[in-house]
Amino acid sequence: MPAVPESSVGAADEAVENDYDSFAEGYTAETETNLINGYYARPAIVDLAGDVAGRQVLDAGCGSGPIFAALRERGAIVTGFDSSAKMVELARRRLGTDAALRVADIGSPLPFPDGAFDDVVASLVLHYLKDWTAPLAELRRVLKPGGRLIMSVNHSRPCNT
Repeated sequence: MPAVPESSVGAADEAVENDYDSFAEGYTAETETNLINGYYARPAIVDLAGDVAGRQVLDAGCGSGPIFAALRERGAIVTGFDSSAKMVELARRRLGTDAALRVADIGSPLPFPDGAFDDVVASLVLHYLKDWTAPLAELRRVLKPGGRLIMSVNHSRPCNT
């Protein structure tokens, strides 16, 4: 999930924008069936992934795991990560204790070997970042040669991170 924008960091008692640990459950409930996530972005990403049976897929910024679940149902071998420990906890509840889930930040070196994945899915994640250079380089690093990056962003507003 996204890094916390510098402009959103305030006093200790103020809520922090994009601090998914603080509102993970509400966010998950709201996005299960909302128009953008539930009926547009998520189905489009899963459709773009196509036949993933037997493919190693990384769900970057997996949130509470709905795309992970859909790809796993299609036969993919899925690994997911999110920067929010609470979102990973919710994903583990959804997916089971044996799901390959980690807390990791897309803006930092990822804890995966080079060429580990056939596909990387990054749905509604990258638009939170000001500079995509390092994250895209990391996603490329963990992809096998000829691997696919399947991504979506939800808006083109300027970022402040």
